[in-house]
Amino acid sequence: MKKILIILLFVFTNSFAQSSYILDKKGKTTYIRPDRTNIILIDKRISYTIVGKSWEKYIKFEDLDYAVIGSSILKSFHLNQKKKSNVYFIYGETDEKKLIGLAVTVTTTRGSFVSSKTYYELYVIDNNEMVLDEITVTSGNSKSKIEDRTKIAPMIRKHFSDCPDLIAKLDKYDDNDEKSASILSFFFDTENINCNE
Repeated sequence: MKKILIILLFVFTNSFAQSSYILDKKGKTTYIRPDRTNIILIDKRISYTIVGKSWEKYIKFEDLDYAVIGSSILKSFHLNQKKKSNVYFIYGETDEKKLIGLAVTVTTTRGSFVSSKTYYELYVIDNNEMVLDEITVTSGNSKSKIEDRTKIAPMIRKHFSDCPDLIAKLDKYDDNDEKSASILSFFFDTENINCNE
């Protein structure tokens, strides 16, 4: 019985480890526990726990090549050949292009007054990391912000109409509500969809 338990533990730990990992810019791969990983966008770092360990470690975005965390991929990109890289989730990808983006919420406190604003970025890029299309919006309900949100789904449909799984994911959030706010939930569904599979 103990042998079976040890084998199952080994198999579970091995499959757990192989599903989530971080590759830094020096080429070092670190296997991590997805249940103990936190992407801290505002601080530009990932806190994680190595498989088989209990203490927390960190990696700064500037040191990250990419991270596979469960079904999500977070990768460093030099958009439009910029010297400085930024890190984005890959929402979907084909052989020719990728849909990348993120949502960052900034909270400010002045005395007892607390306010939050969320910034949303979405890019379609080619294999050379050149931006083919983009949308940036912020939270709020002004007429211009609502109009900007109405452009998100058409942009994704235009570039990824041949990817039914990505369009199905989009359809979950594109319900044309009055303020076009539902589409913003797409940014928090960070599952990577590989349209080539």
